[in-house]
Amino acid sequence: MESQNLKITRTSMASEENCLLCRVTYSIFSTYSPMPHAMALNVETGEFFPFDQLRSYSTGREMVEALGTAWACQCSRGWFHQQFVLRDSQGKVLSDTHYTVRFSDNRLARGTTDTEGRTRRFRTNDARQIVIYLGHKDA
Repeated sequence: MESQNLKITRTSMASEENCLLCRVTYSIFSTYSPMPHAMALNVETGEFFPFDQLRSYSTGREMVEALGTAWACQCSRGWFHQQFVLRDSQGKVLSDTHYTVRFSDNRLARGTTDTEGRTRRFRTNDARQIVIYLGHKDA
C-alpha cells in the first residue's frame, strides 16, 4: 500500500474555533480534485450525495455535518441540536413512521421515527426553518 502524506496548510485551517475533527476533515476533502461521478455517504442517514457537493463546503463543520459525523465534533457547542416527536391530530405518537425533513438550504434527510415517535436529532449551526413531511418526499 502506498503511503500518503497529509499536507495541512494555513488556508485549510478555517478557524481555531474548529475542533481537530473539523480541521482534519476540511484539510483532507477540500484538496481533492473534482470527481463529478463520485458519491459520498452520510453515515447517520445512510444516504449518498455528490462528492463534489462535499468539496464545495467552506468549513470543516459543514463537511462533518454532511458526512453524518457531527456527533463527534467538539466545536458544536453553539449548534442547534433538535429532535422532534411526531403525533397525529389526536396526540397519538406516530411510531415507526417514515418522514422527510427539508432544511432551508433544500437539503433532505429521511428517517423513521422510533417507538416513541421521535425523529433523529438534527443539527444546524444557527437557527433555521425545517419542514417535516410524513412519508418519503422526492426532491
